[in-house]
Amino acid sequence: MSDMSICQACGTPLQPTARFCPACGAGRWPGGAGDGIPRSFGTSVGICLRNFATFTGRAPRAEYWWFVLFEVLVQSAANIVDHALVETPPGLFGPLVGVVFLLPALAVGVRRLHDIDRSGWWLLLYFVPLLGWLLLLVWACTRGTRGPNRYGPENGAV
Repeated sequence: MSDMSICQACGTPLQPTARFCPACGAGRWPGGAGDGIPRSFGTSVGICLRNFATFTGRAPRAEYWWFVLFEVLVQSAANIVDHALVETPPGLFGPLVGVVFLLPALAVGVRRLHDIDRSGWWLLLYFVPLLGWLLLLVWACTRGTRGPNRYGPENGAV
C-alpha cells in the first residue's frame, strides 16, 4: 500500500492515518470497494443529487438506499405540509417533490442496476405490477458484481 490512498466516494487523496475523508466525510474501509464501502447518508444524497442526470457508472447498495430514504423523508414532509396548509387534496408540495425527484431517482436506479451488471432498461419492470416490483426490489438488495463490469469500476464512482 502506498503512503497516500484515494477516497472511494469522492476521489480526494487521503493521508495514511486518516480514518475519514476530509472532503466528504466518508469513512476509510480497508479491503473492499463497491458495496464494501459504506457511504454515509449525506455523501450518498450528495452524490445522487450531483449526478441527477447521470445514467452511466455504478451505484452501490448503500448509495441507492440512502437516497431512497432521503426521497421518502422529503416526500413525507411535503405531504405533511400539504395536509397542514390545504384542507382539500390535491396539494402542491407533494406532487412538486415527486416531479423534482423523478430524474435523480431514475438515474440512481439505473446506476444501481449497472452495479449488478444489468441494463437500466430493466427499470421498465416497474410497469409490471407485483412481479416486476418484487424482482426490482430483490435486485436493489443484491450485492454488486465484484471488480469492474461493463458499466465501470466497482467503487461506484461516477
